[in-house]
Amino acid sequence: MAGSQWGSYANSAANSVLWGVVNAKLRANSVNQAAFFENTTPSAYITGVTLGQFGVEPSQMQTYNGPVDQVTITFSGSGYGAANATSVISGGGGSGANVTFTTTTGRLSGYNINNGGSSYETNPTVTIAAPAVIAINGNTAVSGNTITLSSANSYFLVGDGISISSNATSLPGGLTSGSRYYVVLANTTAIKLSGTSGGSPITLTKASGDNTTAGGFGLLGDTATAVAITGGALHKGVAHAGWVVRKVGSGGRAGRVQYETLVASGTLTGTISAVANTVLPSSNS
Repeated sequence: MAGSQWGSYANSAANSVLWGVVNAKLRANSVNQAAFFENTTPSAYITGVTLGQFGVEPSQMQTYNGPVDQVTITFSGSGYGAANATSVISGGGGSGANVTFTTTTGRLSGYNINNGGSSYETNPTVTIAAPAVIAINGNTAVSGNTITLSSANSYFLVGDGISISSNATSLPGGLTSGSRYYVVLANTTAIKLSGTSGGSPITLTKASGDNTTAGGFGLLGDTATAVAITGGALHKGVAHAGWVVRKVGSGGRAGRVQYETLVASGTLTGTISAVANTVLPSSNS
């Protein structure tokens, strides 16, 4: 069927299913056809969703495991500094994956797969390191309802949650150690906190000690979360070799991969690209 419709069994962008792009709400033309072929960029067409068309060859259908090929950030966290956030990848039957995350305004904004690892049969668990505690002088950095924090909006934005850690002499009056608060103002020099999201700023009084007192006064943002996605056709939902659309979900479906077969064929040929061989590894590789 594939040969009669396109006159070629070659696995290439030009030979992919032209109308497959409607899955990404695109017009069926050669420009969109080429862009949609083997796309793995999240939100390229639909926010929060990764969509692309792949030619799946018989050798790929024999593989049930593979590397980590994509990560979905399910909660971006808060309070992260400029340094990349690290993570631990565990479970899934494989090993060797290493992923770090880039940060912007205190939250995760992207990721780098430094090593995809190998032999993951199911999606492994991603455990992202918590943001570092930000030490604040509970005496000199507090005035009225304002906490002075250099480059505050590099760590927090309005609406972010914050936990407080402190000992008695370092804690400003109005706050309770271990309690959760919400940022209601954040600029380049300071933040203001409320006990409720969007509430009025808490009026603070200076602590009797400062952040040099044992235990200090610290602000701790929320730890981010993410889901890893592995390659491999068998057990990943690919029903047939041929032309398929790959969809990676978001939100409550984060980490789930769905495949829609556009044209089933057992004879696609040609070199499997590096991108395709990561997403859908070949038994010949």
